[in-house]
Amino acid sequence: MTTRNVPANRLEVVPMSSPATAPPPPADLKRIVAASLIGTTIEWYDNSLDRG
Repeated sequence: MTTRNVPANRLEVVPMSSPATAPPPPADLKRIVAASLIGTTIEWYDNSLDRG
């Protein structure tokens, strides 16, 4: 008969943590900033039309 290390209750279960992610490379960072600027500009323009 084999024995297993089974936790007695849920408090003994420790979730695995994910590894830290590295920051995006500079080429991707420029693309992210450009996409953010374009999205913000579109949202600003769209919201300005609602007020008029």
